[in-house]
Amino acid sequence: MWIPRVGLTFDNEGNTMKKVLLTSTALVAFAGAASAEVTVSGWAEMGIYGGTDMETQFFQDIDVEFRMSGETDGGLTFGAGVDLDEDGAFTPSDDGGAFIFISGSFGTVTMGDTDGALDWALTDAGNIGNPGSIADDETVHVGYNGNWLDGAYDGQIVRYDNTFGDFGVAISVEMDDSGVLDTGYAVGFKYNTDLGGADLALGLGYQEAELTNFNTILDYFDDTYFGTTTGIKVSALGLGATVTLDSGLTAGFTFTDFSIDGTDADLTHTGLGVGYAVDAFSVHMNYGIFDIDGVELSGWGLTAGYDLGGGASVLAGYGSSDFSDIGGDTVDTWSLGLSMAF
Repeated sequence: MWIPRVGLTFDNEGNTMKKVLLTSTALVAFAGAASAEVTVSGWAEMGIYGGTDMETQFFQDIDVEFRMSGETDGGLTFGAGVDLDEDGAFTPSDDGGAFIFISGSFGTVTMGDTDGALDWALTDAGNIGNPGSIADDETVHVGYNGNWLDGAYDGQIVRYDNTFGDFGVAISVEMDDSGVLDTGYAVGFKYNTDLGGADLALGLGYQEAELTNFNTILDYFDDTYFGTTTGIKVSALGLGATVTLDSGLTAGFTFTDFSIDGTDADLTHTGLGVGYAVDAFSVHMNYGIFDIDGVELSGWGLTAGYDLGGGASVLAGYGSSDFSDIGGDTVDTWSLGLSMAF
């Protein structure tokens, strides 16, 4: 039977989602004591966008999300999710992509388009109190780092995670299907606590992968630094903290130190984010900078949102990237429009 629902039925990721889903429709089936649930939800966006060397133009985007969950007679929870975009293709997205999970007292195992353990442990600057923008201007600037070494191979990740009170731990693996490159892996640790009027979230993690080209991580440092040799081993050690106040203010940072085998290059990334929400208004800003031996690539993003109620919001976004240290210019993007969640 079809039953109207309010809210997203489940989200096994446990992370802040940029596209907030406010309503959904569920198909519920019962078989004895066990039950299975399928939900269909989605969002649509319309507006305009533009930027440096870009004509101002119309913008539209539609995404439909399917979520399925069930429970065995023994108490194990299982589920899956997939996103269908406007051109009819199943594609990964920040809101979950295609994934499958099983969970119990032993923890949770997730396979598919999901966060690696380092990304799971840290909240990137662009997800701190961010209402979002229709063209994601605040997270496409050159200083943004949102997935560390995830996606070094085919993007299919297997992650195990578990929580013990305020503590959480995870380990993840991403394989090279060709068998040529070493398997990538990551470990991550979380700690969350209530400070009385403020929630503190701490994260620490390590990740390692072998890349065919270091530009997999950062497209703008040319091959002068790393060449194009197959099999560049890269590791990332990251830490971060986020504080959420009862007043509606959220702020945090991440810092990552990258090590690249075969070079003396010193590459770091620093990200800062802050958000504030009051009544129907919300604003967010983030700043990020990659530094490699004193050569810097940096950028910042800004968003503002107004909740119209019923799943509709007006969103504005702006992003700016500074390429001056590698002989480039500043590149800006912006967008303005309406986001609708269903």
